[in-house]
Amino acid sequence: MDNTINDKSPNASPLSRSETTTDTVTISDAGLSAERKLQQMAHKYDPTNMSYSELTRMSSELQLNGLITSQEGLAMRAPPSRDFDPDEKYDTVALARKSVAFDQSLSAAQSKDATLRTSVLDILETLQGR
Repeated sequence: MDNTINDKSPNASPLSRSETTTDTVTISDAGLSAERKLQQMAHKYDPTNMSYSELTRMSSELQLNGLITSQEGLAMRAPPSRDFDPDEKYDTVALARKSVAFDQSLSAAQSKDATLRTSVLDILETLQGR
């Protein structure tokens, strides 16, 4: 399967406007498969309105499909509060943003845990934006 994208654009040089350049980008089958899996997950889950039970299922699916690491899966499954109803819906993206902002306020953004929380936020925002 050929996954090549050709982009022909006019050369920027004012001396030779008739010339074109060709940029080629090849996307691997694994990359296309990961993109398809992310699209499917995004249609299945709404990270801005999901329960902890749904979040747990989603993170397990992401991990099983090789889209996140086991460490990211654990960080994603951090409980939203001390006493919570696992079936109550909440905005996981907003909660992840608060966690990252808190890390930054403590100048702890470089710690391993903070890096994982930032990664989780990126994943949730990616799913939200699809």
